[in-house]
Amino acid sequence: MRLSIAGRDPVTQVADLVGGHDLRSRWFGVGRSVIAIAELSVLLLTPMKALLVPVVSMGDFPRCNSVRAASALCLGGDGVNDEVRRWVLAAVLLVVASGYRPRWTAIPHAWATYSIAVSIAVPDGGESIAMIMCFLMVPIALADDRTWHWQPATSMLAPSWRALSFVAFLAIRLQIAFLYLDSAISKFGVADWANGTAEYYFLRDNMFGVGAPWDSLLLWLSKSPPIVVGLTWGALLIELAIGVCLLSSHRRRRAAMVMDILLHGSIVLTMGLWSFALVMIGSSIVCATPDQARQTPVPEEKAQAAAPDREPTPVASA
Repeated sequence: MRLSIAGRDPVTQVADLVGGHDLRSRWFGVGRSVIAIAELSVLLLTPMKALLVPVVSMGDFPRCNSVRAASALCLGGDGVNDEVRRWVLAAVLLVVASGYRPRWTAIPHAWATYSIAVSIAVPDGGESIAMIMCFLMVPIALADDRTWHWQPATSMLAPSWRALSFVAFLAIRLQIAFLYLDSAISKFGVADWANGTAEYYFLRDNMFGVGAPWDSLLLWLSKSPPIVVGLTWGALLIELAIGVCLLSSHRRRRAAMVMDILLHGSIVLTMGLWSFALVMIGSSIVCATPDQARQTPVPEEKAQAAAPDREPTPVASA
């Protein structure tokens, strides 16, 4: 006798989830574009000499040993100018951000973010997260046969692509949820976060502290113990809530996306970190993508001719 949950066979429940899974919607497209724009901003707003500055004890950049040799910033050796490489990567990211042919740009997108993450001298966490997200999005994008990822789907998704996309989407949600939960829980082991004073010191940090036009107001407000404790512990509670909601239903994932935008939007206004914030916001939008895409109807004979191996179930109306 098989175990059942709420009177239903777990195997049947999983089959139903996979059978109706389809991420081909504007939600996924917007999240993917935001992540591409985040990495594009790194390339366009930072000089190459700053991205590839030599680091003490690490030598010159880019480092092209081992698997780093596959980076776009290593290909061609000394015979290719770094500015040429920068504009090649920028062109790839620009096409991805435009939403054109997700299936064709999936692997170039992953390659571009990988090149930035492993080759620049001082990457922040955003570059690593963008790289992981782009690799996990490859199966989802390869399943996306739309011309533009802003368009509704016009065909049924093949069962094999549906299963791969489902697994990749689950992995993305688990990865981003773990990131937020680990970030929040680990902070409780740091004295300044545990006692509620961390934001007081962050706002006054010489490198990442608050700048104009909010500096006078926030520095004055942070002198109040209740306010600074609320800011510090509030950030931890929001991170915990985001992590939990990303593992739940679509409605709660949308709530997590809103909290994510508020959290990282406030960080941008006070501390900057634009590219990191955009990567996290883009990731939360991808996680909030509905499990089932709305589709536009197509003639039955055209759908069967275009995809004879796909399921014969009728296409839902938008």
